[in-house]
Amino acid sequence: MPKTTSGALRGVGCRAQSSSGGTSRQQRSNGQRLLFVDDEPGIRQTLPVILEQRGFEVHVASTAKEAMAIMQSDKFDVLLSDLNIGAEGDGFAVVSEMRRLHPKCVNLLLTGFPAFESAVEAIRRGVDDYFVKPADIEVILSTIEVKLKKSETA
Repeated sequence: MPKTTSGALRGVGCRAQSSSGGTSRQQRSNGQRLLFVDDEPGIRQTLPVILEQRGFEVHVASTAKEAMAIMQSDKFDVLLSDLNIGAEGDGFAVVSEMRRLHPKCVNLLLTGFPAFESAVEAIRRGVDDYFVKPADIEVILSTIEVKLKKSETA
């Protein structure tokens, strides 16, 4: 029986597979590259598998520093990052760097500690959307699809 995503995501069961930070795995690609950043091992092992099943080429980082290094060498269509990666608010630094390096990239934040202040800060920093854990994976995927279509026509 498939394992669920350790409470961090709702709506999808999947089998956990290990993924070391900074690696990418590719199945059938839709040509869209996604950088996923989260310090929680459970979600780093499960969400990339789901994203890959949906055709994304997924690169994974477990720290803001690691994510920023990956951004320097690769171009991405989507950033999906935890807000608090090691230190509070690190996700904002990751978004800022992605905006600087890849202005057309869709930037999405996940957080297990929602607050009005962080939602307002997300708007100020140009985050395209903000999800509260446990997040519904279908909502995240639908949002990614809509935001990517919007960025293609812009």
